[in-house]
Amino acid sequence: MVRRARKKRGPKLTEEQKKQRAEEQVEKRTASAFRRKIRNVFTGAGFLYLNTTGYHMSIGRRVVEVDAVYVYENIILICEDTISKNKSKDHIRSKNETFNEIDSNFSTFLDYLCMKYPENAYSLRRYSDDRYIRFFLYFSATELDLTNDEIAMYQRIRFLEPHNLEYFSRMTKCIKLTAKYEIFRYLGLNRNQLGDVNSGIGRNEIQAPIIYPKGTTGFKNKVRVVSFMMSAEHMLKSCYVLRKDNWEASPLLYQRLLDPNKIKSIREFLVDREEAFFSNIIVALPDDVYFIDSSGNHKKIDEIDDFEPCNIVLPHDLNSLGVIDGQHRIFAHYEGPGNDKKEEKVALLRTQLHLLITGLIFPPDMSPSERTKIQSQIFHDINDNAKKIPPDVLLHIAMTKDPYSDVGIARRVIEKLNKEYVLLNKFEMSTLDGTKIKIASIIKFALRYLVTITPAEGRTSLYSVWHGNKQAIESKNDAVLNEYIDFCVIQLRDYFSAIRKNNTNDWDNPDSKLLSVISLNGFIIAYTRQLSINGTKDFNYFDEKLSTFSMDYSNNGFAYSSSQYRKFSDKILHEAFGLDISQI
Repeated sequence: MVRRARKKRGPKLTEEQKKQRAEEQVEKRTASAFRRKIRNVFTGAGFLYLNTTGYHMSIGRRVVEVDAVYVYENIILICEDTISKNKSKDHIRSKNETFNEIDSNFSTFLDYLCMKYPENAYSLRRYSDDRYIRFFLYFSATELDLTNDEIAMYQRIRFLEPHNLEYFSRMTKCIKLTAKYEIFRYLGLNRNQLGDVNSGIGRNEIQAPIIYPKGTTGFKNKVRVVSFMMSAEHMLKSCYVLRKDNWEASPLLYQRLLDPNKIKSIREFLVDREEAFFSNIIVALPDDVYFIDSSGNHKKIDEIDDFEPCNIVLPHDLNSLGVIDGQHRIFAHYEGPGNDKKEEKVALLRTQLHLLITGLIFPPDMSPSERTKIQSQIFHDINDNAKKIPPDVLLHIAMTKDPYSDVGIARRVIEKLNKEYVLLNKFEMSTLDGTKIKIASIIKFALRYLVTITPAEGRTSLYSVWHGNKQAIESKNDAVLNEYIDFCVIQLRDYFSAIRKNNTNDWDNPDSKLLSVISLNGFIIAYTRQLSINGTKDFNYFDEKLSTFSMDYSNNGFAYSSSQYRKFSDKILHEAFGLDISQI
């Protein structure tokens, strides 16, 4: 028998050594996560990533090392990062010398990168050395606490502190590759600096603008207004938004961050409907906008006669159109990465669909602060006065758009139940109905799952046990859909009739919780959950089951809140139907 040699154990660590090792591990994980976040920002925006950590290069008078390099066309970002606050100022001084050496010996630096990454040599040598624009970025995981004078000492370095990185991280997660334009704006780039040399900034000539005559807009400060159509593609490449949470230390910022859920929802709408938005987007136009009349003459807006036919000419440059309202409708057209299933379709829509733009032209001598004051007031007026569409109106729209959807069917069931004796006129079918039972939450959280014709896998709805003509339903036969809705109404009428009979004192008591949304949802969810076991039953069955069920529906005694629909249904299933909750 061969015995395995025991592994030699190192000396036992002291408590201090254990603590130090644990701290080193935490620091290592922190550094890794920090660098990953930086990397995700730039690769998510379409930059090429070159990992240069630990790669030492003899450049000029020094042996230098930087943490990462990012490349987009002729833009090269040379990056350093730190998670340590204690050594940051010494670290900055050292890295400033490194950056200066790289800047002075840039061609040699590119040669080193080509040696390390030969597969990326084309990207690194695609342009002449003097065409590459380099930026030196310094990322810190903690606040740097640098004074303005200290920052001024390092004019070649752009410092990005935690909130700056977080802003770009959110933008990249939200609008993917289109976030590169936000990075270009941060870097102060214009279109002529990107890629090959151009003869000048292009112009975008737009036909048939609507120029609002003076006095028709209500502006008393010589601000003029013009409306026109522009493709989403051009808007994404030309617009900017003054978001108050971005990197700029300016009082002239008023916009909100993009809402990822709103962007996602609008993007899904675009793909599903393939339609442009009819509501206008409001922007601030640049000072160099001009018009071309029918004779080909260039004119400023005040030289145009009312209703004179002309074209508007806008600079086709980065950051030339300031979005005042409508940023989500624009950025929902963002350029997605290769794994974005919607991108192929959205890519076509970006150029095909045109957005309705209303542009403000400010007097050339108006100060930036006065312009921003006007813009922010417009933004406030639109968003502060905008009234959310009532939930029931949204449900009615959903029913109208797709009568076969779970929401559409549920609302029609509610409408018919509202005309049945047991629940006659109990529901708020109009905003004029006052204090009746509101239906939005009943449909959204309970009824839709009971009546849907497409129950989730493993779930049972009334459609599952209905013996009607399902093939006709699938063929969108409205008459047969009405038959199914009538079937649903009958089942619920019998069920709620039994509830009413066994709770007569609470049924018509306005102070009782029996007909609250919380209670009704609990009863509907309980019905849905027991359906796969009991199938459809008549009034007598439910009357027998509910006769033994007791509940205090008083304001003080009813123990369930709006987030406890299912919990209340558990009680009903256990005490009324005698079911084991764990097996449902």
